Amino acid sequence: MALVKCPECGREVSDTAGTCPGCGYSLNTKKRELPVKKIGIVSGVAIVIVVCIIIIVSVNKLSETEQADVDRVVAAITSIEEVSLTSESKIIEAEKLYNELSAKCQRHVGNHKELSDARDTYNNLKAEETIDLINQIGTVSLDSQKKIDKAQKSYDELSDEQKELVSNAENLSSAINELSDLRIDDVDLKISDIGTVTLDSKEKIEEARSSYDELSDDDKSKVSKYNDLEKAESDYESLAVSTCMSLIDGIGAVTLESKEKIDEAKKIYQTLSKETREKVTNYVDLTSAEDTYTQLAKEEEERQNTLNPGDTFSTAKWEVTYTKTNISAKILPNNTSGAYLYYYAEDDETFVDIVFQIKNVNTDILGIEDMVGTCKIEYDGSNLTKSYGLYTSSGSNIDAVYSWDGLDALDSTTLHVAIRMPREVQTNDKSITVKLMIAGQEKIIHVR
Repeated sequence: MALVKCPECGREVSDTAGTCPGCGYSLNTKKRELPVKKIGIVSGVAIVIVVCIIIIVSVNKLSETEQADVDRVVAAITSIEEVSLTSESKIIEAEKLYNELSAKCQRHVGNHKELSDARDTYNNLKAEETIDLINQIGTVSLDSQKKIDKAQKSYDELSDEQKELVSNAENLSSAINELSDLRIDDVDLKISDIGTVTLDSKEKIEEARSSYDELSDDDKSKVSKYNDLEKAESDYESLAVSTCMSLIDGIGAVTLESKEKIDEAKKIYQTLSKETREKVTNYVDLTSAEDTYTQLAKEEEERQNTLNPGDTFSTAKWEVTYTKTNISAKILPNNTSGAYLYYYAEDDETFVDIVFQIKNVNTDILGIEDMVGTCKIEYDGSNLTKSYGLYTSSGSNIDAVYSWDGLDALDSTTLHVAIRMPREVQTNDKSITVKLMIAGQEKIIHVR
């Protein structure tokens, strides 16, 4: 039992008494105090809630700058629109902007779920694209490399999250392994196909070597016949070197008939690798033979193209006879026994006047002006390209050639090709050689 004070008279009374024995005041303490405590607690909780709401609202309120940042993210997400394989840049930009926001601002991005959905949709599209490329590989053969490379490239470019969505990734790995096995078997087959090595084996050897070199290091170690390939290469090298040296020795004294032997030795030599060529110890004899033949061929070509007075050559249109060459300041007609016409050079010039007899053997009229082309002169060791004039002569007349001048079929005339040179050539004895395109052929005339 406990004692309590009577609120009315102050007397101590048992807490079990219903009324105060002194003043009769009703002492029902539990019923009077409990409601007061409950009201106090409820009021306190309400105050706390209100304070928390005020704090939350205050903490989450955005400044103008923060609201602008949020609006920019919202707009970036909205701009994504319908997701396709071309949407990546927009998604990445929206994600970048969103991640740059504070946690407070991120809570205000109302369409963030749209961004998450866009990312999921895009990841699925990328995965589906790779899945389709893997399916396109089909049955693996030696021709599957491009399809496998394309699928592998697509898979490698995926993010880890996107790779998880590729349901047939194991098929890609399987295809890669199958192709490796096929390529290894192909190399072994090509090596076996070389057979006994001859000079005709080079192509097969190179094909086997090329296929082997394209293998990965791991696959190369699985080629069972690689030693046979190395032996074939060594055998071919020895055979080609000995054959090349024998062919070079067989050239002998070089003449214009030596070209076939020189070419045959050269062909074998060029099939050799740089290192192997060093084993051809008589190669200098081959280069010497080539140089000698080139000089002989040049001399023969010049001999065949050289015109001497009285020489004639023919084409489908023209028959041309080289008559003579005059070194004079005058271009004279055929007949100078009486009165005649002529052309005279400038005071400091003279003419190298090359005279031809030309005949039109074609069925049409042929223009004379088109008959002569480039004129090159070697004068005292110097090479010059010179201009010239064309003249035709008949009897005691001589006329310059113009664009409208021509010869009828089977008609003939005397043609002067007059090359302007310094007047000094009349009095010195320096060498003069003319290379002239005439009737479509280059001809050489040794004037002196």
